[in-house]
Amino acid sequence: MVYSETVQSERLYSRVAEAYEDVFERAILAEGRLTTLVRRHMDGKRVLDLACGNGRWLRRFRPGHYTGLDLNERMLAQARRQYPASEFVRGDMTNLPFDDATFDGVVSVFGAMGHVPAEGQRRMIREAQRVMKADGIAIFTNGNVWSPFNVPLLLRGHRVRIEGMPVRVHSSSPGSFERALESAGFEVLELSSYDYSYLPIMPLKFGGCLVGRDYRAIYAGIMDVLEHCCYIPSLRWFGKQLVAICRKRGQDHANGKQR
Repeated sequence: MVYSETVQSERLYSRVAEAYEDVFERAILAEGRLTTLVRRHMDGKRVLDLACGNGRWLRRFRPGHYTGLDLNERMLAQARRQYPASEFVRGDMTNLPFDDATFDGVVSVFGAMGHVPAEGQRRMIREAQRVMKADGIAIFTNGNVWSPFNVPLLLRGHRVRIEGMPVRVHSSSPGSFERALESAGFEVLELSSYDYSYLPIMPLKFGGCLVGRDYRAIYAGIMDVLEHCCYIPSLRWFGKQLVAICRKRGQDHANGKQR
């Protein structure tokens, strides 16, 4: 099932496919700790990347076998052009075209889950769990409604305009995110927030030019420092995004019952 929110987001990504990493530059530069987590849990494994976009995560980690899935043909065209040796499939992440227990790991990052409502998020999580092998690891991200930096989004009824196009996104609280994952048969190993990319990047572009330094490295370094907020109890949920590391519990796939 394709939701209206997904249709909106597909229009956006079709428009920005060639300039995707420029449009979302700040958020991409805030992925330092997320990259570390993906490498730690996914390197060397058979991995499914849900909503893979232009396949950019292939520059970040070293899977043993990689399959990227996305609904947007223009984004997939970019991915296939950049990574012709990798497998990319057009499909809906709430109805995956893969057999049960196919992958060692699943990643869904950069807020892809936010492009479907709560019902669709639950379907997506169940589908991810279905195609994973027992004891496989999944990494999911979603918007964090507890972050003070998401207050403007809440006041606008979860509606934003990106590149002039209206998009509605659905975020989670840490508790609701954890409950959705556990109800689908995952054990949540770690749940925290990340992404402090509320800081403007233009001053750093100007300053970096003056001193002859790469503004991207400066911005990413600042983001890495701010990531330490996740270890401070009073600041644990300040990041704009939630990230959950999950393990699929061993199950009898024939009848869906717990062993």
